[in-house]
Amino acid sequence: MSQTTKLEAQFFFQHGLRLSEQRNYEEALISFDTALSIESDYHSALCQRGFALGNLGRHEEALISFNSALAIKPDTSWVWHNRGIALGKLNRHEEALNSFDIALEFNPDSANTWHNRGITLSDLGNYGKAIISFEQSVKLQPQAYWAWYNLGIALGKVGRYEEALNSFDRALEFNPDDFNCWYNRGITLSHFGYHEKAIVSFDKALQIKPDANPAWYNRGVACWRIGNHQEAMASFDKTFETQFDDYKAWFNRGLTLAQTGLLEEAIAAYNKVLEFKPDEHKALYNKACCYAQQGKVELAIENLLAAMELSSEEYKIKAQEDPDFNNIRHDRRFAALVNT
Repeated sequence: MSQTTKLEAQFFFQHGLRLSEQRNYEEALISFDTALSIESDYHSALCQRGFALGNLGRHEEALISFNSALAIKPDTSWVWHNRGIALGKLNRHEEALNSFDIALEFNPDSANTWHNRGITLSDLGNYGKAIISFEQSVKLQPQAYWAWYNLGIALGKVGRYEEALNSFDRALEFNPDDFNCWYNRGITLSHFGYHEKAIVSFDKALQIKPDANPAWYNRGVACWRIGNHQEAMASFDKTFETQFDDYKAWFNRGLTLAQTGLLEEAIAAYNKVLEFKPDEHKALYNKACCYAQQGKVELAIENLLAAMELSSEEYKIKAQEDPDFNNIRHDRRFAALVNT
């Protein structure tokens, strides 16, 4: 290849690099392709072409470019790393893990590679090994809030809630406006039974993302668990503003209303649950409880029978001891239903 031709290829490569730095990946790809049409084994152009394709979501093509680059220079750590990312996006997690392991052979101090290795292990459900990778990542890059966050998620998955909470707190030191971190901190506190503190975390999350239904829902559950029924219902109602068919929120609204003695309103909430999820036997059973407390024997038996058709033994045993049925326990039809 002549020096002029080589310089021409380098010109298009450098132009592509500038476009890529500006996140103009479509135009960058054109430049890298032009460079490669002049010099087909241009290693750096193959690497950056793969990078641009990955950012465009074209992971199969990115993988081809990375493989071609590695055939020329197999010791390029960051290309093995990005190859692993592409494989992960294609749900080829075992191959992705292998790619990250090779990247670490060439550069064991890459915090990003350790982090993405942890993500892959989490995708494979291997949270114990994922924790080790995330811990290595934050050791190398202590300010990486995303790694602290994912470490917290993995720790929570294996029931190490106190350590998970510490990880979320570290993440928030570096990124205090992270919705997901505040939200999952609230979930972790709920697992501990610290519902009041969980509510504070959910409130922080909702300041950042006011329309986040899961945060409103879990805030409602936490309020309900500490007996603050009015706040619980207000939280469940917020979920309906953007997701009216959230049957779980309707169900918990029904629980809260029933506990405060508003049985008709509770029945209406359970009817909403069944509108969106007709086979939700817990809602049928709870409707039966409400009707029994009202002394409406026929409706109580009708709903209890419907629940038992979906989960017979569970509700037969439960109804035998549930004080909600005390008002109708003397009725022959009820006794025949739960005692046979």
